[in-house]
Amino acid sequence: MRAIHEHDTDTTTRDTRAVDTAPSPWLAVRVIFTVAAAVLLLVGSFFEWTGGTDGSALSIRSYWEQDAGTAEFFLSAGLVTAICGAVAILGLAFRGGWLTRFAGAVALVAFTLMLIQMGRNGNLDGVQDVGMGLWLVLAGGVLALIGGFFPTTRTVAASTSVHDTDDDDDDHDHTTHTHT
Repeated sequence: MRAIHEHDTDTTTRDTRAVDTAPSPWLAVRVIFTVAAAVLLLVGSFFEWTGGTDGSALSIRSYWEQDAGTAEFFLSAGLVTAICGAVAILGLAFRGGWLTRFAGAVALVAFTLMLIQMGRNGNLDGVQDVGMGLWLVLAGGVLALIGGFFPTTRTVAASTSVHDTDDDDDDHDHTTHTHT
């Protein structure tokens, strides 16, 4: 005689979902890092970058051309980093922080491209040749990148449901039990 309840296959799955969220204690850190990054990026845009020239006076072509010269602010390399600061602040409106991280990454790319062009022009013999404005752009980019990773919300209540499926191969019956 066979056992009354013989199982050939058992499957158990668990699903967890957030029921309620609250502001994260890290939200203040994210705001502080992001605001500091935006200030550094904006101020760095108007300080000296290389050879006594401010980022707001260097042509935007300085990122990819040697000896690109100077330009008005709306066509300058500093405009890019100033926009990065504004975008980092705008990123505070979104929960995920992706826009703040993106602004930080773009600022770091701008810093790197300027260093590459300074090296190609022969204007980079050491760190003393990098102007204070570019160092502020680097610091602002790093702060924005880090600040974008801090969470804005946390889960304060969760619901877990368990689905238990019993398969009996003899008569191909499936019994599912759900517990919440």
